[in-house]
Parts: sequence; C-alpha cells; structure tokens
Amino acid sequence: AVVSTQSGHYGRGILFVVFFCTLFFVVSLIPVKMYSTDLWFAFLCECVVRQVHQTSLLRCPGCSSGLKSAVLHLHEQQSLLEKMRDLYQEVRGTILPTLPQLYEQFQEHLSNSGDEKKDLQCYVDAGRQFLLLMTSDSIYYGRYLDEFVDGIIHGAFQIKKKKGVAGGRKRAKVDAKV
Repeated sequence: AVVSTQSGHYGRGILFVVFFCTLFFVVSLIPVKMYSTDLWFAFLCECVVRQVHQTSLLRCPGCSSGLKSAVLHLHEQQSLLEKMRDLYQEVRGTILPTLPQLYEQFQEHLSNSGDEKKDLQCYVDAGRQFLLLMTSDSIYYGRYLDEFVDGIIHGAFQIKKKKGVAGGRKRAKVDAKV
C-alpha cells in the first residue's frame, strides 16, 4: 500500500511537469508583443527636466530685469534638484495633457503592437501613471536617464526642431511647452 501511494505522488508530479511544459510550449507559440516603457519613461523625465529648466528661466527675476551677472539670477543659484522640487507639480500638470502629442513625437523609438490606437492608449496611460506616481526626487535620482538613452532622446528633440511648427496649431503649442 505504501508503494502505490508513493507512485501516486510521482504520477501527479510527472503530470504536473508535463502540464506546465506543454503550457509553456503553447504560450511560446503565441506572438505577444510586449511594451517597453523604460525609454518612454526616460523621455518623459527629460521632458520634465527641460520644462522645469525653461520655467525657472521664465520666472527668474534677473532674466526678466535683464541683469548680466550670474550671481543675480535665481536660476543660476538653484540646483536642478531644488528647481524640480519647486516646480514639479506645476510642470507635471502642463505635461499630462500633452502626452498624446509627446507619444507621437517619440513613437518611432518605442516598441509597438501594430495597432496604433492601442499603442497610443497604452503608452499615454503608462506615462500618466508614471508622472502621477513619481516625485521630483524619484525622477532626479531614479536613473531613468543615462548615457545610452541620452542620445536617443536628444535626437528626438532635434528632429522636432528640424520639423518646426509643421504639425499645426496643437503641435506648436506642445513645442512651446517642452
């Protein structure tokens, strides 16, 4: 009786292994296109940093007064982290509505499923969640931007500059913000 009980455990174990091997094989045959958000999040971080920098320049009393000495410019005195802590909430609010346009600007660098509407929705939703969950410190210290993605992201901004305002009114508004 003991032998038959042990062989029953072995039988169930073998069935378990066969089941999962079969399941793994079947799943591997299904063409699944995964979204990679790392580059998208890095691009959004760069958009935040650029917008923070631009906003700090616009609000600098030294710049608005036309002062020449760097010592008299608030944007020169503050570190990037300080500026991000001061302006992140506001900048995030200006970037969130422009996520579809930002996706269009950067989509050639992102993986896609072949369904443009689905891709747009997935990346915009992921970007919205990312920006809502992040803090200025997590973007600054998060290592989303590195030497590898720096060239890709800045290349996307260079392409946008070369295209100019050809995208129409909405595009011109986004170009002015980021």
